[in-house]
Amino acid sequence: MKQRETTLLGRRIGYNERKRKEARVQKVKSDTARIARWFKRGGWILLLVAVVGAVVLWHERFYLQKINPLELRHLQFVEIEGNRMLSWDDVMQNAQVETGMLMSELDADSVAANLMKISLISAVEVEKKFPSSLTIRLQESSPVLSVLSEGKAKVYSEKGIALPLSMATAMRLPVLDNGSLHKVEVIATFLETMRKMDGNLYEDVSQVGWDEENKAVEVFFRDAGYRVLYSASGWKKEDFELYQSLGEGFAKDLHCAGEVDMRFHGFAYVRKFDKRCVNG
Repeated sequence: MKQRETTLLGRRIGYNERKRKEARVQKVKSDTARIARWFKRGGWILLLVAVVGAVVLWHERFYLQKINPLELRHLQFVEIEGNRMLSWDDVMQNAQVETGMLMSELDADSVAANLMKISLISAVEVEKKFPSSLTIRLQESSPVLSVLSEGKAKVYSEKGIALPLSMATAMRLPVLDNGSLHKVEVIATFLETMRKMDGNLYEDVSQVGWDEENKAVEVFFRDAGYRVLYSASGWKKEDFELYQSLGEGFAKDLHCAGEVDMRFHGFAYVRKFDKRCVNG
């Protein structure tokens, strides 16, 4: 009779457990034989290459840690949007960007700062795109007023910066009084605000200046014999709408007025009436 198998601790091994054990032993033998055949047929070459590669990587591990993946990429494409007066070359030169440069050396904030130094640009958005492209979106400055002196004209942007534009452009813009040139930034900002909030009213502006006594922006509209005073800051859309309402509801009063004070939000003061209109 066949002796029953037991474990080292004396526990009897059952039939099913013995079969599972024999199957595991057979699988180990089969896997070992398969690996031996693969190694004999040329697998030892791959194993040798893997070992050599691992040794090289371990030896060069300090240099590998210093590798920057961005240095493997170079700028190939530059897309510029919103440039009407500036050429592609003008933008690239002032941005200090050129194709072929390393993407790691390309800083979007620095590019934007360089472009903002151009008087023709009022806003810039720069975006780096993977893997090797750059998009530059520009908002160019627009002319809002001009200064005429000795037969020459100079055009200013909404930031009060002189623009290299023609006499024809200057003649279509509101004219700034020469004595108010020291306030060109404030007045340019005022006109730009008016243009955004009420474009039609801006188109009616003929001349602008600075009233030092009242610390106010002085405006003369076309076909109007009076001047209008606006505050030096804090302009609201309601201020321009109120002026339009005056023209619709108090046309006769405005016809005789010499000054309309709009410096106070929600109020308009009509003063300096022509005596001939009052008596008549």
